[in-house]
Amino acid sequence: MCQCKMEFLVNCTGIPYTRVPRSSTLLLDYLYHYDRVASFYSGSPFAPLSYKTLASLIPSSGEGRQHLAEVLRRQNEAFGAAEPTFAGIRRLSQPGTFAVVTGQQVGLLSGPAFTLYKALTAVRLAQALSEQGLPAVPVFWLADQDHDLEEVAHIATFDDGYELISLTDRGERPAARSSVGHVKLSGEIDRALGLLERSLPAGEPRERLLHDLRETYRPGATWAEAFGCFMARLFSRWGVVLLDPLDEAVHRLGARVYQQALARAGELRQRLLERSQALLQAGYHAQVHVTEESTLVFVTQEGNRVALTQRDGEFLLDGSEKISLAELKARAETQPLGLSPNVLLRPVVQDILLPTLAYVAGPSELAYLGQANALYAIFGRPQPVIFPRAGFTLVDRRIQHLMEKYRVNVEDVWQGEEHLGRRIAATGIAAGWAERFDQSEQELARLLEPLRQDVETLDPTLLDALHHTQEKVQYQMDRLRGKLSRAALQRSELLGRHAQSLLRFLTPRKSLQEREVSGVYFLGRVGYELLDRLLAHVRADCSDHQVLAY
Repeated sequence: MCQCKMEFLVNCTGIPYTRVPRSSTLLLDYLYHYDRVASFYSGSPFAPLSYKTLASLIPSSGEGRQHLAEVLRRQNEAFGAAEPTFAGIRRLSQPGTFAVVTGQQVGLLSGPAFTLYKALTAVRLAQALSEQGLPAVPVFWLADQDHDLEEVAHIATFDDGYELISLTDRGERPAARSSVGHVKLSGEIDRALGLLERSLPAGEPRERLLHDLRETYRPGATWAEAFGCFMARLFSRWGVVLLDPLDEAVHRLGARVYQQALARAGELRQRLLERSQALLQAGYHAQVHVTEESTLVFVTQEGNRVALTQRDGEFLLDGSEKISLAELKARAETQPLGLSPNVLLRPVVQDILLPTLAYVAGPSELAYLGQANALYAIFGRPQPVIFPRAGFTLVDRRIQHLMEKYRVNVEDVWQGEEHLGRRIAATGIAAGWAERFDQSEQELARLLEPLRQDVETLDPTLLDALHHTQEKVQYQMDRLRGKLSRAALQRSELLGRHAQSLLRFLTPRKSLQEREVSGVYFLGRVGYELLDRLLAHVRADCSDHQVLAY
């Protein structure tokens, strides 16, 4: 477990993911028993040898680096990046420099808080690898080719009572299923920013945040432009390089990936089907559903992103309209943005373009990257080491005070309302009743235990009956404890409010805070220096979820 303290923070405590809610078996084995999943990935993320081995397999030079550097320079100038980013681009153009890549959908107002944590993890890992003699630059891939606008068009902040406030912009789409990067912000963004402003206390942190958001998230700007410009203001000082794949020049550099994906569609599909089956047989899950007709490519038709399938050797658009391989290749030449990768091909495109040594991934990405790993050999490129992003639960002073008052921690809150209610009731009303209840349970257990020898002597077949009796007694005692806890909370409206505050803030919508609340909420309360504090706690050798009080 990682434990740390620093100035301005009450504490920082690490919690192993074995105790974090809804952690998948695949994630836990990847973090703590890598040998069990080694066949699905390219190296343990916490073993320095993984990176050194992989570095020897990545081409150290080539004219592609120079061409990509030119594109990155143009894009980052448009995003308003600072000099450290351009220094990073210059380093990337040089032989022997590697990329530590992460990415995320271009969500409204930067999306959930974990988007910030991913970028910071890429910064920290790039620093660590550079210190180990593997020069590395952090790169953030703007995942704006997807067409699921509904998934990224809203985010939440808190009001003073820790109730969630939804911030939304439904956008102006050029077509019903256009890539999100082409969608323009509408007038709704002004209302969303107004709601955000009212949810934050007055002061310099709020004013600086709102100034930057109003300059970047403005009506008429595309989702990609707004996201990129805001992220540049947050992370350019650490040299983070932003890459927007929705760019003709980027597509031309990655054209051979699409050509191979089409020409070898059947072989790639078979590899994915076999990999998915292997994951299932190993007791894990296949994040992306692959069928006997799946391909790895989407085609743009009249502005809409349409799935490309293959049946009996023939390619089909949207499941019905036939299209030849020759026509698809022609489109790739004449309409570079006419083809886009699905979620399994996207990392391959990324790693053909970039000298990627490591990719910083969240738990869901970790699952589908285990599938995508099966594709890399066909494209002649090793999959990068997959490094788990940092995870944080942030705690403000009011919540910290409640946790100290009732002697509860984040794990108590994660266990749900009933467990938390018991803990609060035990310390908030009738001091000592919980201890007396525990003592009574122990005394009952001691009263029944002497019967075991008598039962075993007289009729051993009744031992099961004794065991069931003990279980029933324990069950009834648990029920009584729950009723007493609820009664205590009901007698005190204040305790009930405090319990709800803890639940709403630390587990909004019964989920991890980092997934439901926008990072801008915390930046607007603490200021951009919060990013420095978070970065100080991102570890390159530790995978614990961290709880930070600010």
